[in-house]
Amino acid sequence: MPINTATGPLEPSALGKTLMHEHLLIGMSGWDSDTVCAGSSFHDNVALCCDKVAELKDAGFSSLLDPCPNDLGRDVRLMAEVASRSGFNIVFATGLYHAQYGAPYWRLNFEFDPDAEQKLTDLFVTELTEGVSGTGIKAGVIKIATAAEFTPFEKMVFRAAAKASLVTGAPITTHTDAVLGDVQLDMLRALGVPSHKIIIGHSCGSKDGHYHRRIIDGGAYIGFDRFGLEMICPDQQRVESLLRLVRQGSMAQIIISHDSVWCQRGKAVPDAFLAPMVAAGQAMRFTRIIAPMLKQAGIAQTDIDFMLTENPRRYFAGEPLPAA
Repeated sequence: MPINTATGPLEPSALGKTLMHEHLLIGMSGWDSDTVCAGSSFHDNVALCCDKVAELKDAGFSSLLDPCPNDLGRDVRLMAEVASRSGFNIVFATGLYHAQYGAPYWRLNFEFDPDAEQKLTDLFVTELTEGVSGTGIKAGVIKIATAAEFTPFEKMVFRAAAKASLVTGAPITTHTDAVLGDVQLDMLRALGVPSHKIIIGHSCGSKDGHYHRRIIDGGAYIGFDRFGLEMICPDQQRVESLLRLVRQGSMAQIIISHDSVWCQRGKAVPDAFLAPMVAAGQAMRFTRIIAPMLKQAGIAQTDIDFMLTENPRRYFAGEPLPAA
């Protein structure tokens, strides 16, 4: 079954080497109220993103997933323009961020509208099947999130996402703060979403091997998707955790990326939130620094390519995990 990209449907087998969590553009909720710092223009953002994509293409990549949710400044026209100009596959998301940093619109709906969950489900389904805001540009995944605790609002979003996934067949990818990933997975599975259609993101921020195993044993993909963000977790720790999973036979469930941010709406406020993602997560760190570390530890290039190519293909194709 073809997957939606910013420039139209694509067979999963055509993805090639894929980074599974990068951001062309982010804007923290309320960015547009800063009327003296509007940020860079659409034209400049397109040019910068095309330069970044050229670097990725030179390194052998042909696709990426930008899981920016609706309420963090997502710009589907930007993604479509960059993908069209560069000949690069960009899959993007429909979804909402967690209650701490997401926009208040749906939180207010949740509090005062008894039909909020169904309306949110309908929004996700529409963006996956018809497109965003009349553009015809269709999302390919659903993005949902939690922070330090699982709030009632976030549980509503998870229920809506599960319903939309079951209706459309779209996979789900999550944001975590390296906690609650196993709880996220349990909830989504209880709602009927197959585990192999779920990525538990940012799991590499934890060094707890038991936490990682709960996600792996639950049948989901595990996101090692913040290479370069050493203010959150040293990359050496991420590498050690990844090596442990590979040696345990779990390579088929590991998803690779950086969580880099290429452009921003307005000014990053607070700077401490986005600036490290812009400066440290360059979307090339895995190829230039992490892959050599893995090879030095005995991981073959074919295994690295497997994680970058076969795992994304299988996830987007909706195929079950290979037998252990």
